[in-house]
Amino acid sequence: MANTATTEIVAADGSSNYENDLEKHNTASTTHKNIPIEDDYEGKPTQEELDTLRRVPGTLPIIAYLICIIEFCERASYYGVQPLISNYVNRPMPEGGNGWGAPPRGTQKTAGALGLGQSTSNAVTQSFSMLAYALPLLFGWLADAKTGRFKLICWGVVVFGVAHVLMVVAGAKNLLADGSTKAPFFLSVYILALGSGMFKPNVSPLLLDQVSNTKPMIKVLKTGERVIEDPEATTERVMLWFYLVINIGGFMGVATAYSEKYIGWWLAFVIPLILYLPLPFLLWFLRKRLILHPPGGSDLPNVFRVLGVCLRRGGFKKVGRHGFWELAKPSNIAAAGLEGAYKIEWSDQFVEDVRRTFQGTGIFCFFPIQYLNDNGLGSAANFLSTMLRTDGVPNDVISNFNSLSIIAAAPLLNYGLYPTLRRFNIHYGPIARITTGLAMSTIGGVAYTVLNYYAYKLSPCGDYGSSDCNVGTGVANISIWFLAIPFAIGGISELFVNVPAYGIAYSRAPVNMRGLVSAINLFSTAVAYIIGLACSSVVTDPYLTWVFGGPAIAGGVLTIVFYVTFRHIDSEETVFSQRETIEATPADDSSSQNGEKALPAYSEEKKN
Repeated sequence: MANTATTEIVAADGSSNYENDLEKHNTASTTHKNIPIEDDYEGKPTQEELDTLRRVPGTLPIIAYLICIIEFCERASYYGVQPLISNYVNRPMPEGGNGWGAPPRGTQKTAGALGLGQSTSNAVTQSFSMLAYALPLLFGWLADAKTGRFKLICWGVVVFGVAHVLMVVAGAKNLLADGSTKAPFFLSVYILALGSGMFKPNVSPLLLDQVSNTKPMIKVLKTGERVIEDPEATTERVMLWFYLVINIGGFMGVATAYSEKYIGWWLAFVIPLILYLPLPFLLWFLRKRLILHPPGGSDLPNVFRVLGVCLRRGGFKKVGRHGFWELAKPSNIAAAGLEGAYKIEWSDQFVEDVRRTFQGTGIFCFFPIQYLNDNGLGSAANFLSTMLRTDGVPNDVISNFNSLSIIAAAPLLNYGLYPTLRRFNIHYGPIARITTGLAMSTIGGVAYTVLNYYAYKLSPCGDYGSSDCNVGTGVANISIWFLAIPFAIGGISELFVNVPAYGIAYSRAPVNMRGLVSAINLFSTAVAYIIGLACSSVVTDPYLTWVFGGPAIAGGVLTIVFYVTFRHIDSEETVFSQRETIEATPADDSSSQNGEKALPAYSEEKKN
């Protein structure tokens, strides 16, 4: 593609004559795939072997596990803060507390600081999370086109550090006493969202960049069994590890919730700062050991050009119908004698990548309903927790059962369910897994609805039980531990929805759009937060039962619509967008103009 035709590929001997081969193919962006895009390649299984041999994941490089540790540190610092925002903004400083925001021990009171109420609290929490998941659209594109992934990750970590320091300031006792913590707190919250927006869309593509095999290949195990090393199984395994460490990091919210309840805000905010501190050192250690792709300019302009050609030739009535994308393939245009009518800067394969990208983004459109049923609309789940009997447990600690369920279930899927299904040659494809997750989250939404119904029924304040109720004990005679059930169901549903989504975002995106498409996947969560923000005025008493019930009904309907729409994808072989015969290896001392290391490239003759 013309927008990336100046990208230099440095060969192992230091020469750059390989760039001519890139120009010949008119695909001048780099990738680490050495498998050619033609049908034949070394180790390719026959159709009979594809149908009969057991599929296994490939071996993960050590560097992949180290990137997972980086993700743990970032998510631990992020999720150490996120659950605290609602109580900090919503609740006032508790009377009789220790002055650091913690309530008196032995009471059912909740920690607080600003006392701005439910609507403001919901607006702050939803806008914070919305920005954290919407800003990746900008920074994912920027990494693809200008900076490269690693550089933007590093900048995100710097911004994270500033946010955590300001948040520690917002926990100071004298500032809490005179009510002057608003400025440092709100600055820290939104700076944290900015740093997350830089980091999040680039780390999962960087992780998958380290995995080299992207097509099914025959492999002989030590036992002599012939199996197929399957890229879909490899991606699933690495992303299950990735998602596991995300939620181990998320479980750090337990420590900050108990600190908020029994010690105060200063310790609750210091813990995320401590969890953040290893990040700069880990990035410094990895900087020369990673496979890094120099930014080659985004493929986004050519995506719009391809879409424009399809619409001009087929019209809107052809959208979604068979053959729509074929109209933009250079071979189809040439066969129609229209070479001079369009400026072609792409290949047939690129058009196929675009088709699969739009298909993937269509899948992502169903994810907001899963998130709403997983976590509740807005801050509704947190408000429900304040109506239940805590018996000394911090009300916001219960949300960590979401992460705990993932920590428990991820190894069972990774080394139990999925290998067992592959052993019996049962293909449990990404659409089947996502459908399972959507159905589970709907069940979780029903559980929230039932629990809130009885909380209202048994609360001494009735349908206003979450509005700082001071009648009697102030809570319904229902243990807060019942709330662990929908949180746990929602957590397990994420493994079936979000893990396949990472693989879809990476495998289906054109090479120079992987950061952006990963961001589009994340943006589906931002949509859920936008809905929560728009509904702030109704995410309050006495409407909470319907706030849970409405998404549960919608989730049941959309689960069926999703499966009917996309079930055909499970019968397709996983194909990764890639370029021909270029393999990236850990970089030497040569550098690209944009700060990412230029990667040694090898022709097929050299590899063979």
